[in-house]
Amino acid sequence: MDIRKVLVISLGHLSCDINGGALPTLLPYLAAMHNFDYQTAGGLMFAYSVASSIVQPVFGLLSDKVRTPIFAPLGVLLAGLGIGLCGLLDSYAAIFAALVLSGIGGALFHPEGARYANRVSAGRQGTGLSIFSVGGNSGFVAGPLLVTGATYLFGLRGTLAFALLALVMSILLFRLLVGNTPPAGQSATQADAVQGNNDWRAFGILTLVIMSRSILFLGLNSYIPLYWTDVFNVSKADAGLILTFFCGVGVTSNVLGGMLADRAGYSRVIRLAYLVCLPALLLFPRTGSPWLAALLLAPLAVGLFAPFSAMVVLGQKYLARNVGLASGVTLGLALSVGGIATPVLGYVADHYGGLPTAMLCLAPVAIVGGLASCFLRDPAQDDPAAQRRVA
Repeated sequence: MDIRKVLVISLGHLSCDINGGALPTLLPYLAAMHNFDYQTAGGLMFAYSVASSIVQPVFGLLSDKVRTPIFAPLGVLLAGLGIGLCGLLDSYAAIFAALVLSGIGGALFHPEGARYANRVSAGRQGTGLSIFSVGGNSGFVAGPLLVTGATYLFGLRGTLAFALLALVMSILLFRLLVGNTPPAGQSATQADAVQGNNDWRAFGILTLVIMSRSILFLGLNSYIPLYWTDVFNVSKADAGLILTFFCGVGVTSNVLGGMLADRAGYSRVIRLAYLVCLPALLLFPRTGSPWLAALLLAPLAVGLFAPFSAMVVLGQKYLARNVGLASGVTLGLALSVGGIATPVLGYVADHYGGLPTAMLCLAPVAIVGGLASCFLRDPAQDDPAAQRRVA
């Protein structure tokens, strides 16, 4: 494994996903400035999530056929530019369009970034994709902090910090990645030397599991700041710190989950994560204490972040001949369901008892995902249990 290249693409993942991590913390500021209700605020998350997700398989297919390293730096640049403009715009339509632009940037980056991480991991894809995923999850941690600091110093115009960061990182990624293209006439698939067959049935089950995880993650990630400001009556800055805590526990869980998956198997880690998540999800909307609710965010973070690397790696193994497409679906198309569900949760909150009721609606989603995960199996050659039986 070329650890230097893995770390570079992981840093690019951080600089891309810092924008998605910033958006939930930015929503209360935008809602207060423009008088948005829950459903309208959820529509902004919908704009970003669907735009970043729905076209990713297309870019993934392109990445499988012809290596396009320019997509990685260009994606980072567009993602940061869209978020950076949000604080300067006055109309809902303009903010919506800026978030669509940011989402398209994420769609450009992720398939190529995950494909590149797979290629330079040289047989240690579990570890390499775990490092790559930690970069993205770290971006979700850093995003709320940057929003809180930038808006404190400069007001909503402080969102321009995201555009500046994106410009710097896109230049760095361009310089480091553009010179590593395959030899002339060699496709990305040839360079990756993929071995194995595509298991579409298993990949379909995994996609359902990822959809469930996406709804849970984006539902919580989008409304945690608003939950603390509106239900527990804390400040916007404190609400941003709560989201940072949630994502911070999640990043640590992602690393540990990747290590555990290498030992116990990817599918087992995914099933275990759902077992951890469901009880906390049932208790969370029933507590009136912000401290107890914050404590419950820890097992929720473990359940949602720990299996993330395992899901991506398992998807790439199920579609061994189309790693870019697998990355586009697992990191993109499947996640768009979460973006679609976010305004639905907002509608429930607006009309049927507030955010606690909306959070209760996530429990059936977790049950469906947990049941589907029971049908996942690791490819035989990679299943540690199978290897022990053969030995």
